[in-house]
Amino acid sequence: MIQNILSNIDLIPILQIIWIDLILSGDNAIVIALACRGLPEHQKKIGMVFGVATAIILRIFFASIITLILDMPYIRTVGGILLLWIAIKLILPEKESDQPEHGEAKTLWKVILTIAIADAAMSLDNVLAVAAAAHGSVILIIFGILFSIPLLFIGSAFLLRVFTKLPILIWFGGALLGWIAGHLLFTDIGTQGLLPFVTKDNILQASIACAMIVVACSYFISKFREKGSN
Repeated sequence: MIQNILSNIDLIPILQIIWIDLILSGDNAIVIALACRGLPEHQKKIGMVFGVATAIILRIFFASIITLILDMPYIRTVGGILLLWIAIKLILPEKESDQPEHGEAKTLWKVILTIAIADAAMSLDNVLAVAAAAHGSVILIIFGILFSIPLLFIGSAFLLRVFTKLPILIWFGGALLGWIAGHLLFTDIGTQGLLPFVTKDNILQASIACAMIVVACSYFISKFREKGSN
């Protein structure tokens, strides 16, 4: 009986989904780690749990309406713009008014809100990729969502330790989010029809440009803040 079941399972889409989760779950893990790095130690785990839960809930939500939003124009553009803003926000050091001593609960909820917005922008890509690999199989889509849960927990915990020890990598994390934003913007069918220069042929250039925009904006804003505080 077991042999019959195994013989009916197509391993190719399963392996594709595992590979997709390994690649795309890293983006969400970076957001969670960047957002939680400024929290006090006893709140970092709470932020991570809420961040992972938010990502999973959004993936389930997107999976349930995937056929409705698959071809909707401007969905990716909105997500890309939000992700650019969040990438810059996550790189910038916290202002004094945002430090934990000014209100830990307020800070925690701001972190959770930031993670939720970023997850909304990126979870769509994950679900679209998994749905494409699953070829419409609800069971495989559910498998893809469940498999991403431990990846998000392990990945965000690991990256949080890395960012704490090597703060310079925060800039690379923000640049990566900018890269993803560029991909979202230039794969939107609505934006492609509205702006002639937005095409799939320019995805690489768009990703590089958006990564550079995030780093440049973060640098100049941080310098402006330094001057303002002096």
